Amino acid sequence: MSVSVLVQTKSAWASKINWTQAVSSGAMLLTLISGGKLNLTADQQVGIVVTIGVAGDIITWVTKTWFTPTVTPASMTP
Repeated sequence: MSVSVLVQTKSAWASKINWTQAVSSGAMLLTLISGGKLNLTADQQVGIVVTIGVAGDIITWVTKTWFTPTVTPASMTP
């Protein structure tokens, strides 16, 4: 049985989830790259990267669950 559903779509560039993940990834990489310049120990770098990663995941989860009424066209293709 095939069911058709009409949904709103938006560009992937307007996706809050994509931007959250991009900023989170950039912040983690920046922490690892600049850690030596900031005199961070390896343990401090790991702690910061893990915190950024977990915060990004939580923000993505909350955003997708409660604040995303639309889908991107790419998410609709099989």
